[in-house]
Amino acid sequence: MSPVEMINQMLAEFNVIVRFGTGAFDDLSQYPRGEQEKIIALIVKRGMKGPLIRPDGLGEPLHGELYGFTKIKPKKLGLRIIYRPVQDDVIVMEIIAIGPRDKKQVYNMAAKRITEFKGEMK
Repeated sequence: MSPVEMINQMLAEFNVIVRFGTGAFDDLSQYPRGEQEKIIALIVKRGMKGPLIRPDGLGEPLHGELYGFTKIKPKKLGLRIIYRPVQDDVIVMEIIAIGPRDKKQVYNMAAKRITEFKGEMK
């Protein structure tokens, strides 16, 4: 079972679906297996507890080019997971980037991927 299938199976009862942009899936693949499992657990936890942007969920809104996106920021792992929550019949967490917390690196990665990402998510 792929990581995406596993995540979606765990979130099915919460009416949440996770979709990875190509770049974000590549980002996940760059991490060692143990860290991948921690990243997956963080995504699942956010999906269960509140994937929407505040006040409807736990996500802090991002600004500028990443307006409409939010982040998961686990301090222990030193990374950021950037995603866009889309609410329809279900909530879709569209993940655009996973990367280091180093200054604004992951935000820059996400901003560079916006056009391609929006095409992939259609």
